[in-house]
Amino acid sequence: MGSLIGNPALPAPGAAFAAQKAPRGVFAITRHPMMWGFALWALAHALVMPTPGQLVLSAAIAFLALVGSAGQDVKKARLMGDAWRHWAARTSFVPFARQVAGVTPWGDAIPRGHALAGGFVLWLAATWAHGALGFMAAGIWRWIG
Repeated sequence: MGSLIGNPALPAPGAAFAAQKAPRGVFAITRHPMMWGFALWALAHALVMPTPGQLVLSAAIAFLALVGSAGQDVKKARLMGDAWRHWAARTSFVPFARQVAGVTPWGDAIPRGHALAGGFVLWLAATWAHGALGFMAAGIWRWIG
């Protein structure tokens, strides 16, 4: 949810302008929050349900997410030029790498209100649907009911 507003990676007319702003929230953590979200989804599903089919699916999703985001860096540098290179220099591919290195303050990684509220609602809906669609109950729904 936090990557839907002010994301210079989105194909939008104002992408170069967004790349000039200071990275905050999820962008202070990583410049590819959605792709890392897919990779974390794959890891969680592989750990919870380590069947051969799930492991193949999870590995494919994680590979596509991480290799795809690296490819997106190359494509955006070609399309946006210096604006993307400037953004990439102020953000990290690896989550929290700039905070651990002491380059970016930890406070910059605090999610904004829309990301927290929207992400929480989306998580509630997705974990509810997980059980409602006949799969294993997930999230708080495992302990409610």
